[in-house]
Amino acid sequence: MDLYELQLSNPELFPQFSLKDTLVLYYNCPQRDKIMQLYSKHIQIHFTLSGKRIQKHGNHRWVFSPKKGGLLKKCAFLQELPADYSGWETMVFYLKDDYLRSVFEEFRPYLSMSGLPEPNKVMTEMFEIDEQIRSCYKSFLPYFGNTKPLPETLLESKFKELLFNIFSHPDNKHILAYILKIVDRYQTPVWEVMEENFMFDLKIQDYANIANRSLSTFKRDFKKHYQTTPGKWLVNRRLQKAKAFLETTDKPISDVAYECGFKNRSHFSRVFKKKFNSSPSHFQKHSTN
Repeated sequence: MDLYELQLSNPELFPQFSLKDTLVLYYNCPQRDKIMQLYSKHIQIHFTLSGKRIQKHGNHRWVFSPKKGGLLKKCAFLQELPADYSGWETMVFYLKDDYLRSVFEEFRPYLSMSGLPEPNKVMTEMFEIDEQIRSCYKSFLPYFGNTKPLPETLLESKFKELLFNIFSHPDNKHILAYILKIVDRYQTPVWEVMEENFMFDLKIQDYANIANRSLSTFKRDFKKHYQTTPGKWLVNRRLQKAKAFLETTDKPISDVAYECGFKNRSHFSRVFKKKFNSSPSHFQKHSTN
């Protein structure tokens, strides 16, 4: 599910306004399912005002709470209700690459680039919030639901102040390292997008969106790197992961199918048997034995 398009097209559920190329939202999360698979084609900056949500990607798990902010990179992920679920009041800023690049270049002379760590490969980065940062994002609250025209220069100034305070916080150097990476290297390599997201049941267009490419450019770059089509590669890569699960765990077949990106158990069983001449259950039984 494309989270950006979902939220953009449902302003009654997700109160919002646009600022330049940035979509700003403040809402109580309506999630009711225990786990949802979502994906974002734009970078998100999250601030939790109350409640919690759990986000997962691969073996990584993050708890979104008022204690810290979260930067969610362009990726697919699982969003889960915590055991002590009591709503999730959150503010989200979507950042498009071109705008982020222009703002960063404006800030660059005033930011300390020394001692930056290597950029993390995880899909979510939690970052520190101080009173200055908290005051900045909470200053947007009065503008939601305002029917009067909003002065864009005022809002943009507030937003730039928020970003600058996040980037310049001494404990957020990992955030600055990541921003520098995407600013200096405009496009994420296709292989990186695929290896980090193949286990999610997405359309080829969704992968192209995460890679910040048109569908035709994505397919061309994919073919150049992998020498095959995205559809064929995805099936084989998911089967490799499923095979490893079946060889080393006693997970239910339906769980293996879901965690490897297959639509359902029957589809998974069909393509697995075609590839390995054995049903998943038979293969698992003999492998674990």
